[in-house]
Amino acid sequence: MDGRVAGPEEGDAARHTAAKAPAGRSVLEGAFQLLEVLARMEEAGLSELAVEAGLPKTTAHRLLDQLAAVGAVERRAGRYRIGGTIVRLSSSWTPHRLLGRAAALPLRHLAASTGYAVAIAAPVAGHMVIVDGLPGAADPVFPHRHGVVLPPGNAAEVVMAAAAPAWTRPPGQVPSEWARRVRAAQEQGAAVHHWEDEVVMSCVVAPVRTRTGKVVAAIGTTVLDSRRIVTATAVTRHAARLASANLARLPHARRL
Repeated sequence: MDGRVAGPEEGDAARHTAAKAPAGRSVLEGAFQLLEVLARMEEAGLSELAVEAGLPKTTAHRLLDQLAAVGAVERRAGRYRIGGTIVRLSSSWTPHRLLGRAAALPLRHLAASTGYAVAIAAPVAGHMVIVDGLPGAADPVFPHRHGVVLPPGNAAEVVMAAAAPAWTRPPGQVPSEWARRVRAAQEQGAAVHHWEDEVVMSCVVAPVRTRTGKVVAAIGTTVLDSRRIVTATAVTRHAARLASANLARLPHARRL
């Protein structure tokens, strides 16, 4: 626009920039396509992801390596899933901040009454993710902090499925056993999941509802003493009811 004629060097630079721009866009598009596929499939291997994303296998592998390096995907035993970076960015969305505000005081009371780790989790990209939590004795085994993705088949997923039959059964869950857990949660208003890692633990979870009754999250307590499950279930249900009442009073909560 200034009337100058570009010299040879400037022309070469301009052509180089022009040639690189479409490639840059295609790389970004390819990365997002892989993330979209992972969000839909939850977990997949390299070959499957490449086919579903419409990318050459070598390109998919390179992009997945780059996404893994920044925490956007997790790689485990040759399979990939959405990573913590994406989860944290997603959970910064306003509805999750509302859930954190609604659950803050109930979580503190729950932690004080049980002495255990407590958390509130909500769905993000097909996974249950901790929105807010308070640490306890179970944290060295499983951290209860913002952004942590709960493993498939967790009690929070059972609570969500009990309220919404369309909730997809997590991978690795036997259909009959999953259906039994969902029915039990519907009958009891809470779900309990037992597992053994370095120690034997149980997670007691109850639903958090909007003013209309829609279940949008789950509050849970990690119990290390099986004799305290009945008591923990009662106080966890109470904390979930308090969080639901708080949520109903918050401005913009109807968007959940």
